[in-house]
Amino acid sequence: MPVKGENLVEEKIVRGIMSLYILREISLSPCHGYDLQQRIEKKTGIEMPPGTVYVLLKTLRDRNFLSVERENNERGQEILIYSITESGIEFLRDHYKALKIARSMIDDLLMVMEKLQ
Repeated sequence: MPVKGENLVEEKIVRGIMSLYILREISLSPCHGYDLQQRIEKKTGIEMPPGTVYVLLKTLRDRNFLSVERENNERGQEILIYSITESGIEFLRDHYKALKIARSMIDDLLMVMEKLQ
């Protein structure tokens, strides 16, 4: 039986993790939105709905976790190149301990679920 707001809770959790993952990717090398989306899809195997990355990029930029530079690509089109800011790096650092705890709990959950199947 679905719990009221269950999808909203799930969406918030996934959105939060995806925001951290975006910061992680950009901390490795600055990139534009399409490149970022391709990198995430390749690494996770999850096809992202159109616009998802751009909404998260805007949110992260609005929170001062990302900076942006405008460049022209090889076709002369203007693209936005995102880089992580010091605030973004600090935000990632602040989540380190919580992510380690969550990983441990998820590993335990998955182990039990695998036994139940």
